[in-house]
Amino acid sequence: MSVDIEPEWQPATKLNVIGGAVDFTAIDPLPDGVTRDQIEEICYTVRELYGDYVDEIVAETTLSQREAQTWVLRTLAHDGTDPLSYEAIGLYIWAIGRATEGDPLSRTIVTEYYDRAETKVERAEATVKRTGPPPYPDDVYDTPALLWVDAPVAERLQRHRQPNETFSDCLARLLDESVSAVTIEAFVEAYLTERDADYVAVDTVYPDWDAKLHVVVGVPAEGPKPDAVADATMLRVDDRTYDFTVSEEVGPIHADSHLVVSAETADTSVAVADGADRLGTALAGVERSLPDLVSHLRSVGATALAVGTEPAGAGAHLFPVFEGEPAAEPLASLERITLDERTLDVGRVSPLRMAAYRDRSETTRLLWARDDGPLEQRALPDDPLGRRELLPDAVLRTST
Repeated sequence: MSVDIEPEWQPATKLNVIGGAVDFTAIDPLPDGVTRDQIEEICYTVRELYGDYVDEIVAETTLSQREAQTWVLRTLAHDGTDPLSYEAIGLYIWAIGRATEGDPLSRTIVTEYYDRAETKVERAEATVKRTGPPPYPDDVYDTPALLWVDAPVAERLQRHRQPNETFSDCLARLLDESVSAVTIEAFVEAYLTERDADYVAVDTVYPDWDAKLHVVVGVPAEGPKPDAVADATMLRVDDRTYDFTVSEEVGPIHADSHLVVSAETADTSVAVADGADRLGTALAGVERSLPDLVSHLRSVGATALAVGTEPAGAGAHLFPVFEGEPAAEPLASLERITLDERTLDVGRVSPLRMAAYRDRSETTRLLWARDDGPLEQRALPDDPLGRRELLPDAVLRTST
């Protein structure tokens, strides 16, 4: 197997790509086009970043050299630098501090070093946590601290409590409300009544569009923003607040990337209540964990979930599998999957019927299959590490 290494890539990226192409079944496991000297040169560049810290850990803790190398390279990463894969760490240990004889260390061997290091680190953390008097950090929720307030404050809290709301929930709500926020419904209503707007939408074309909502408003003429919008620093959708910007357009053209919240034009008619619900649903579905993803697919009738062994663009290619006709857009707004220590972008979602999935079985990996479906049951692991290990290395290398 050959690899193409771009000169502008970071050393960690280069090493991850080479590590992913190592073939331990071959006489010479290194990929074509890569020499041992090149690997050593990349590894020594990585050594400049992390080597001194590894040496300090070896000198001052119970971690061995290889345990320290594995734990540092796997756990820590400089800003903007990719974490090293287990295969890349195997190349690093093979090239640094010893002659490049034999083969690079396998994923299994590196994983054992990492597990041993992680166990030692966890024991050290547990010891440090208990060097002071109780309550210890792990016990805080078992022995909560009392919050004392004066009687008049307690009475005011009581008056502000909603039915079935705890004092903790009440305090959280009141703190959230202290932010100068306008609800999406109030935002739309202000533009409808004060500026005769006929179109309000959120543009979803931007990467991480949910981090800061770009709201497009169609108005008949230029003018000042409504007071409710001008005074707000945040936009509230359901129970969450978001940074936002507003772009006013005179006669805007509907774009496919627009999630329409309100419209009354010749081409589109959307009620505010319906649009606000759609926006809330989309925002809730942009980023999910694998368990949440499986739970959602189960609720819409999917029988399995697979992922392509190769990425689609800069992220994972997901294949929700259905026995009957696939739901039109079962994961319409999904853009990211949260893993235990990283975030995986979703490059494409392709719903499939069972027959089509079987044709793709060699180029996909099954992540989950329900127990009452046509495929052999595959439960999603409870352990985050186990869930991450299900994903192909080529796909994991695209994560951040």
